[in-house]
Amino acid sequence: MVPGAALKDRYKLGRFPLAHKGMGEVWPARDTLLDRPVIVKFVNAALLDADLVRRIRREALLTARLDHPGVPAIHDLGEHDGRPYVVLQKIDGIDLADLIAERSPLPIGWVAAIGAQICGVLLAAARIGLVHRDIKPSNVMLDRSGAVKVLDFGLAAIHDDDRYSRITQTGQSLGTLGYMAPEQVDGGHSDHRTDLYGLGATLFDLLTGQPPFDGATTTTMLRRQMQNPPPRPADLRPDTPTALDDLVHALLSIDPEDRPSSAADVYAVLAPLSQDLPVIPGLLAENVTAVQAYAAIVGRVSQQDRPETASTCGQTEPEVEPEPSVAHGERLYAAGEFRAAARHWRQLAARRARERGEDDPLVFDLRLRAARAHVALGEHDRAIRQFQSLLQDRVRTDGPDHAAVLELRQELAQLIGAPEPPRSSRLASGADR
Repeated sequence: MVPGAALKDRYKLGRFPLAHKGMGEVWPARDTLLDRPVIVKFVNAALLDADLVRRIRREALLTARLDHPGVPAIHDLGEHDGRPYVVLQKIDGIDLADLIAERSPLPIGWVAAIGAQICGVLLAAARIGLVHRDIKPSNVMLDRSGAVKVLDFGLAAIHDDDRYSRITQTGQSLGTLGYMAPEQVDGGHSDHRTDLYGLGATLFDLLTGQPPFDGATTTTMLRRQMQNPPPRPADLRPDTPTALDDLVHALLSIDPEDRPSSAADVYAVLAPLSQDLPVIPGLLAENVTAVQAYAAIVGRVSQQDRPETASTCGQTEPEVEPEPSVAHGERLYAAGEFRAAARHWRQLAARRARERGEDDPLVFDLRLRAARAHVALGEHDRAIRQFQSLLQDRVRTDGPDHAAVLELRQELAQLIGAPEPPRSSRLASGADR
């Protein structure tokens, strides 16, 4: 493009492009009609074809459809000298990748506030069946008021709508290695929990200054991501609160079923941690009180999206005796509904952990029940991962010689040594319920 070119006799390009990113060029521009700065995103001329033209149009339509203050506004669509472009809201801020490079480690309060605001966007997306599929630090910006903007819906999918469901892979893979969920790596089904994985990887990066997985080669990195237990940020940053460490660990679970059930559950953990927001000199507004207020507004979730057990800042929910819920899980298990029982016990364990802490004995018991339910389903690999995670936490809490630890080691050893049942047996046990 020619610097200073006028598009539609309205949008005047700046002197230099801001970036060249895969499928396009990004230019600063001036909307001369409304006298405001904007951003113009062009399709890269070297990659220009019919598929890519459809893709950039599709991204604009999806972004415009998602009406949320945490998503940049789409102002216009057009074509100049045969090159399609999109005109977007200009964000005065910094993307999280640059923020991490310049300011790592970030204060815990800011990590939580940024994550809480991303949750607000993901909840709005989930309400229309939209999955972003590329949540990562470089696709999130923090403006000078402390507000988060989620960018680049070029890889998004929306359920039950053929106009938006398929995308091409011209010049770009379906996600970003290190941040894309295991089901994306395997080419499997993506849903809202796919975005929660990307959020977990982003939070890990914000906390530690590095992505959750690394390796000398792509193969090494993928093997660690797909086979190793999810990492814990507290191993690299000991001042990470236990609730935040456990949340990131859960968000990075290999199996989507082991991640939090929705962005509302994630928000419920992050919001209470978003209280201490010190000024970040040179990047954010000086008025911390205003930053806190605006972050709370943009990051809010509607009451209908909040989980029944979620606590909000300054508020606590009345404690409910968990035993009836434990009994409900037992009834599901007795009826052969092993998957439903496992899911129920995991949710109850998460709730109990928020109320009493991760080291509460009932939390361990509920996690063990859930792991055993996957044994009943014949899902040995998944059960082994859950047993190993539980064993690691019990050793940390009770020491290696505690009776419960020794029993857990024995049960895990028996499970590892047991042959995986044939497919027919798994079906008979309710594996596909």
